[in-house]
Amino acid sequence: MAHLRLLFTLCGILALTQARQTESEKNCNCPKGWTLLDKYCYIYQHDPRSFSDAESVCNVIGGNLVSINSRKENAVVVELIREAEGSVVDAWIGLHDAIEEGEFVWTDGEVLNFRFFGSGQPDNDNGNEDCVEIAASGEMWADDQCSGLHPFVCIRPVNKKECH
Repeated sequence: MAHLRLLFTLCGILALTQARQTESEKNCNCPKGWTLLDKYCYIYQHDPRSFSDAESVCNVIGGNLVSINSRKENAVVVELIREAEGSVVDAWIGLHDAIEEGEFVWTDGEVLNFRFFGSGQPDNDNGNEDCVEIAASGEMWADDQCSGLHPFVCIRPVNKKECH
């Protein structure tokens, strides 16, 4: 398990480094405080919120709760959390099955083509867990009660007007 965690940490660092190189190579900028990876900007929000409040905050700043479509992208999100907090904490991502149990969807409408649930997850504990977090234990996804208060990660596409 420790080797796997180290591998994810190294992948995350590499991904963040490549993201910063990509930013300067494309000469595109995300808004101040956001991190660029490929064609998306990411930002970690410290202020714990419920899932729906977190999505609303992301909407206000021009995005959605993060949708994650690859191990590389997951590693970048984990590293954003670790960089901000000093370690990984439970944090909301934009996946939920609140409409129909077991049918997970992203808040930004992305197609669900990648899953990274931890062992035994999702478990819908007590029939009341419809929202997904990156869990501090194991740094993988877990379902949780949507009313829980967690920090979160937002995503937004790079605005073509921000590319020079």
